[in-house]
Amino acid sequence: MNKVKIGLIGTGLMGQVHLLNCMKIKNAEITGVADKSKIALKSAKNLGIKNIYKNYEELINNKEVDAVIISLPNFLHCECATLAAEAGKHVFIEKPLARNVEECEKICSCINNTKVKAMVGYPLRFDPKYIELKKNIDDGTFGNILMASFTNIASGPFSSRGQFGRPAPVPSWWFDKELLGGGALLDLGIHSINLFRYYFGDVIDVQSQLGYRFNLDLEDHAVCSIKFRLGTLATIRVGWFSLDVIRSLELNGTVKNFLYAQLSPKKLIIVKNDVKKKLGMSSDETSFYRELKYFIDCISSDIQPVPSVEDGLSDVKVVAEAYRKASESN
Repeated sequence: MNKVKIGLIGTGLMGQVHLLNCMKIKNAEITGVADKSKIALKSAKNLGIKNIYKNYEELINNKEVDAVIISLPNFLHCECATLAAEAGKHVFIEKPLARNVEECEKICSCINNTKVKAMVGYPLRFDPKYIELKKNIDDGTFGNILMASFTNIASGPFSSRGQFGRPAPVPSWWFDKELLGGGALLDLGIHSINLFRYYFGDVIDVQSQLGYRFNLDLEDHAVCSIKFRLGTLATIRVGWFSLDVIRSLELNGTVKNFLYAQLSPKKLIIVKNDVKKKLGMSSDETSFYRELKYFIDCISSDIQPVPSVEDGLSDVKVVAEAYRKASESN
């Protein structure tokens, strides 16, 4: 089996997740890691990564690398993705695709011109329960879905962070509107925007209200209302303000309703992992693992992966419209 040689760019929280998952995928090999942190690079080398780089340009120029995983701050997505694509590397990029519509369009144009494979990381699309819901929606289990809502509230960038088991401060770019591009709606809401577009199709109207509990330039909570061409009205509620955690999805159909709620996921994950150990089950099959394995399999099989960069652009357009409408109402 020819392995796809991967270069990981960025070893923050999600970068570490992708690194460990990639090491478990049989047809993948982590060839190199790039990060500014000396501690992170040393930890990667201790894990057996032979090539480490202080800047991602050097990693991208490594001819052995087939594809890159971009897990960088939002303000670096556009530059890094276009450099990688122009170098002929396939690209997996963490959401959001970029800070704004203009940067997303630049990435899409570059990807289309270079013909490399590219995918945006949306783990909900690889969660079995959400995949099954898509099948139920398409086969009419719920009838016509008139309303839908998604809630995702946690502590956001205020939660504890670290690299390879070492505590680390929250990076300052998390609180810089220019560098991040948006607050809780762009960070958390884009997951549910992508999921609802997957379920209900084209968006025809967006309304929103933004909240600023912590008096930052960025919204720390938001409520967004979306109307889809097929008639579904959806509400998205997101927040960075709570010590507790909730993620919930509700569908209201003419035949059947659906409600899923997940509270305090850290506790839930611990319980799930304990059960899996007792049953002798592998804990590899997370949504993050599945999305990365799918991306690598697409490269091996010469298939265009989804969600595509065009999907990422469409999602950021919805967020941009929500921000525009919110500013008009103030």
